Amino acid sequence: MRKVFFFLLLSWGVMAVTVTAQPLQIEVFDVTQSKVVKTVPLDEKTKSEALKLVKSTNALYPKLNPTPKTGFMLKVPLEPEENIDTIVLKQTVKQVIFIFPEGEKPYLLIFNEKEQPMFYYFSEDFTEFLEMLGIKR
Repeated sequence: MRKVFFFLLLSWGVMAVTVTAQPLQIEVFDVTQSKVVKTVPLDEKTKSEALKLVKSTNALYPKLNPTPKTGFMLKVPLEPEENIDTIVLKQTVKQVIFIFPEGEKPYLLIFNEKEQPMFYYFSEDFTEFLEMLGIKR
């Protein structure tokens, strides 16, 4: 029995294990439905467009309750992390959540170094980014 176990262990260790890395995904969350309704693979072009929006942060979001009742959110992972340096934001960013409330100006959520949520307005036009993701606003 020990020989069989040893043989199986040895043959398992010799086999080539192929691991394919899953591409990072942008998640589209519908606020009204309270669920992710779409995922889109993150490529360099969409990452670049997302970073343009993040780098255009120009003001803190002033409202006490930043959670919209309607609209959608886009969760964009950034790997590797990106250093952002704007008028109001100077930090490394791992992921960003863009918030598009219905009938209001969009804003974004970034967690700071202490993992506290920080909300900011951005000034860059987001139309091309949404079109790349197949989203109509």
